[in-house]
Amino acid sequence: MSKTPHYPFPRLEYGESKEVSPGIYWLRMPLPFALDHINLWALEDGDGWTIIDTGYNSGPTFKFWENYLSKLLGGKKIQRLIITHFHPDHVSLAGWFSEKFGAPIWMTYSEWMQVQLNRAGGPTADIPSRLKFYAANGMKEKSIEGYKSRRPDFSEIILPLPPTFFRIMDGDSVSINGNSWEAITGAGHSPEHVAFWCSERRLLISGDQILPRISTNISLQFNEPDGDPLGLYLSSLSKFSHIDDGSLTLPSHDRPFYGVHDRIKSLVDHHEDRLGAAFEACRHPITGAEMVPVIFNRQLDEHQLGFALGEALAHANRLVFDGKLTKELCSDGCIRYSQIG
Repeated sequence: MSKTPHYPFPRLEYGESKEVSPGIYWLRMPLPFALDHINLWALEDGDGWTIIDTGYNSGPTFKFWENYLSKLLGGKKIQRLIITHFHPDHVSLAGWFSEKFGAPIWMTYSEWMQVQLNRAGGPTADIPSRLKFYAANGMKEKSIEGYKSRRPDFSEIILPLPPTFFRIMDGDSVSINGNSWEAITGAGHSPEHVAFWCSERRLLISGDQILPRISTNISLQFNEPDGDPLGLYLSSLSKFSHIDDGSLTLPSHDRPFYGVHDRIKSLVDHHEDRLGAAFEACRHPITGAEMVPVIFNRQLDEHQLGFALGEALAHANRLVFDGKLTKELCSDGCIRYSQIG
């Protein structure tokens, strides 16, 4: 049985901040989803600050940033803005920071390109293709219409990025205020998500790759229907094996916590349990939509249902890669999975 993560700090209210380690501040911003908040990080860096992630493009977020910038950060220079990945709760305001403060943007190449693609109507912003994919995997018309009405348009939410950025690569050492932070890239949740480990400070900024209470969404995407995002994610978790188990982990959601290796084991076990349930459900051919209630035992709204279907399909495709399931396009136009043999 995995241990419950140890939380050393109480939950922050929106707009509050907490110094979690000397010169490193936890900021909490609201999100307009069921997952209603995001954690951002401000690190003292010489005579200025390094900011990690931006929050969502909304009136409340701008209001809280104005307060943080004037009071907590004291109007000092923003030395750089590091973005863990392209999702709008992390990158939406990067262009604003760049334009207003002249802050250079640091990202992995895949995540920077994904932002540019989506602002131009690329994969994540291509709702019609996404809805066709959902229909082919068994989502009902009512749910499709509900999802369409709830899904935000990333091309409008994410502000334009500048034409240049600084590329982060796996294993890079990033110096912040004299400390060396190792870049650890991972896939599955997004193409090239970056986390940061500082052995000197015993701190891990885990982004969305390792969360203390919920599991990060691992979805099969319509533009890579035969991909294996869950396999990529589980492989990425192994890249954190060298992290000091006594370190403090700073995640993008919930609260800072201790017990990273117990949490990684819990995440692996969680996905193994879901893989087992998905396999058992495929004794007879079923669609991804029919698999959703097998691995999610709670009520889902239309917005959550899209994520849940993507996650069900990620588990189904992992079983296909493992040689346990077969995947077939049936005569009614729906894709179904079934056990082999």
